Amino acid sequence: MNLFRLTSVIGGLGLLAGGLSACLKAPEYPITPSISFNRIEVRRTNFANPQQQPIDSVFITVNFQDGNGDLGLTEAESKVAPYAFPSLFNNNYFIEPFIKDRTGRFVSTVSLGLTTTGAYNGRFDHPSTLTDGKAAPLKGTLTRTIGFGYGDVFTQGQVVRFDVSIADRALNLSNVIRTDSIVIANR
Repeated sequence: MNLFRLTSVIGGLGLLAGGLSACLKAPEYPITPSISFNRIEVRRTNFANPQQQPIDSVFITVNFQDGNGDLGLTEAESKVAPYAFPSLFNNNYFIEPFIKDRTGRFVSTVSLGLTTTGAYNGRFDHPSTLTDGKAAPLKGTLTRTIGFGYGDVFTQGQVVRFDVSIADRALNLSNVIRTDSIVIANR
């Protein structure tokens, strides 16, 4: 009877170990990064001095997946080819703002002459050190904050949205996502 119990316990532990190892299998994502919209938030900073213009900070958060985890650029990496300025890939978080016009269409601020191409692009550092520099699937969120002086580009009541994409160190561009719309608050 004891031998049967011992065999049952060992068999049960073996099944448990096998089941757990199946749960720990690394996810498989394409090596080209993929993003999806997570959220957009606006926070207004008003200063004590009424002569100072308020600042609207827009926080754009995207979910990302990358099959080999080669996301992010350090300051040092951004100074060497193929990332060195004026390369498009000197940044890796690409943002294009759009304003809703009177007809209800969203129009790029670049085409309206309000901003230049790449004016709101930015760079994010390596999002994880868990892989010790080895290629491994990576999944998470990235948030980019953009500050706008009131009236610099957008004015009160305007409806604004953003197109966003990212790039990895192999220069693979992700898909482009579109944020929800926000309304610029009154001064």
